[in-house]
Amino acid sequence: MHHPPVGTEIEATAKWLEEHAAPGAATVLRRVARQRDQAREQLAVERTRNNRYPLAWHSARERARDANANTEYLARLADGVQQLLGEDVRRLTALNEDHTRINAMLRTDMARLQVLAERAGWVPDTQARRMWRWREGWWELAYRKKNTKDGYRDHGWYLWGPAESYFGEWVAHLKTPAMTEADRLITKHLAAVAEVKP
Repeated sequence: MHHPPVGTEIEATAKWLEEHAAPGAATVLRRVARQRDQAREQLAVERTRNNRYPLAWHSARERARDANANTEYLARLADGVQQLLGEDVRRLTALNEDHTRINAMLRTDMARLQVLAERAGWVPDTQARRMWRWREGWWELAYRKKNTKDGYRDHGWYLWGPAESYFGEWVAHLKTPAMTEADRLITKHLAAVAEVKP
């Protein structure tokens, strides 16, 4: 039967007892030493269990102290950086506020331009013979030459619109009748879309 070691001095004493015709005393000595070791282990486990919460509290307190010291160090560092760059930071803040204000003004101007463009109807594009309309979605009216490979059956103005609408449909040969016919087709398409929506 294998027993855990009981210590050098106790083992030496037990061997001496065995050599001097006292094996029973050696067995008792080893058993008492093992019981003593087990009792110490149980006592250590109980102490650890009882000290678990105070140890955890001490550990948490130390972690909090370290975190607080780290926060204070970072705050001092930030104050030093702000003192070094104070004027630059103030200038950048003012510049940022100016940019925010200018962007808001530009958004307002773009919205006004969009409203004006919608009221104007067809607006010429930078390319010749091409026009745009933004009211109720984008629409393009452009002049194309006859090219059967690209699907243009005849010279004239073709209409493109949003999804599920007119896409490259021939409208008229001349610009003014093309604009009138495109407006009629757009009105017809928008009425059909309004009927479909609940």
